[in-house]
Amino acid sequence: MELHKLKGNTYYIDGSTNIGLYKLNESDVCLIDTGFAKCGPRIYEILKEHNWNLKYIINTHCHADHIGANKYLMNIYNCQMITSQIERAFARDDKLDIGFLYGGYPLEAFETPLMHIDEQKDILHLSKLPEGIISFRLPGHHYDMVGFKTSDDVYFVADSIGNKDTIYKEHILLIYDVKGYLDSLHLINGFNGNYIVPSHSEVTTNITDLVNINVRQINEIIDLILTNLKTPLTLENLVKNIFDYYKMHITFNKFLLVTSTIRSYLAYLYKENLVETKFIDNYLYYYKKD
Repeated sequence: MELHKLKGNTYYIDGSTNIGLYKLNESDVCLIDTGFAKCGPRIYEILKEHNWNLKYIINTHCHADHIGANKYLMNIYNCQMITSQIERAFARDDKLDIGFLYGGYPLEAFETPLMHIDEQKDILHLSKLPEGIISFRLPGHHYDMVGFKTSDDVYFVADSIGNKDTIYKEHILLIYDVKGYLDSLHLINGFNGNYIVPSHSEVTTNITDLVNINVRQINEIIDLILTNLKTPLTLENLVKNIFDYYKMHITFNKFLLVTSTIRSYLAYLYKENLVETKFIDNYLYYYKKD
């Protein structure tokens, strides 16, 4: 994890999750996300090396790889956390996010560090963003995810776009709202010419190629679902077929993430009038509309 200057007062710390840093003045800074919990000590070292005081942590959304080091840094600096209204609720309750994905109170088998969200007590609304940073909505990946633009025209676009290698390896990325995800891809494609900082891909000034890879993968999954639904299937049978098609090794977490995402695809296809449903022997079946 190293600090890189992008432009003016805007920096980022590279890593498995790219972390934004914006100088408010000569001594105070704010962070955009904090990565996993293990990132906390290294972030602290970087701030200490530059004699910077951490005044705010601004979060794009409340997955563990984005707010994991919040508590560690907040305890050291007594700084304040800012995020969107619904993400504030997710941050306060360590069962809410996994229950949201699972669709009920979660099995203990799903309770792993990947899914755990640290409880936070004092969380400010986006209306309290410091001068020099504005937010914009990024629907798709999570319920109320947002991105941030600094006064230097640097855009932090969170998980609105998937990493190329992850797409080729995992095939299915976590998506809550398929149409929202496509809309966000279209939005960030319009930021070309400025620095764009995705959370899990390289910083760029031209994100079009990566946008196209994401769109192609979404279309591939849509085609795969529609091909399977030429014969009516239950959700569980459809998910099994997709795991088999991609030769994915099933785990509790992967089952949770893929099943939640396939539900989102089905909702999108139903709204687009491409898929219909029917009950047979008290099973809910999905099938491709003629």
